[in-house]
Amino acid sequence: MNDGLEHRRSTVARALATALAGAFALGVLLLGACSSSPPSDAVPAVASVLRIDGNKCSWFPDAGDLCPTISMKVFPKGGTPYEAEVKARIPQIHAARVQPGASLAVLVDHKNAARVFVDVAALALPPPPPPASEAR
Repeated sequence: MNDGLEHRRSTVARALATALAGAFALGVLLLGACSSSPPSDAVPAVASVLRIDGNKCSWFPDAGDLCPTISMKVFPKGGTPYEAEVKARIPQIHAARVQPGASLAVLVDHKNAARVFVDVAALALPPPPPPASEAR
């Protein structure tokens, strides 16, 4: 009788470990789908938020964070402004900073200007001033 109980405990423990490993792998996969890291040589720029589509992240450890698609107008230093769409993970504590009309610090892949990344670390700082052509 003791062997049967140990066998069941062992089976349950293996099933639980497999489920947790699968959940972790799915979370890593989904996190990568929500946002990715900018290249190390990305160029800083300022963007003006035009529109936000999407809602909260629903997976651990980011539950409660925002995972929207952000339409923005990017103002590269010394370049022509252009529109871009960014899929980003915005920590819940900074959600109020990412609203239509807001200025955000972004990082632009200098090899592919269509790849724009919200500078999440800069969200903890005061917002950048709006670009001169956007100032009211």
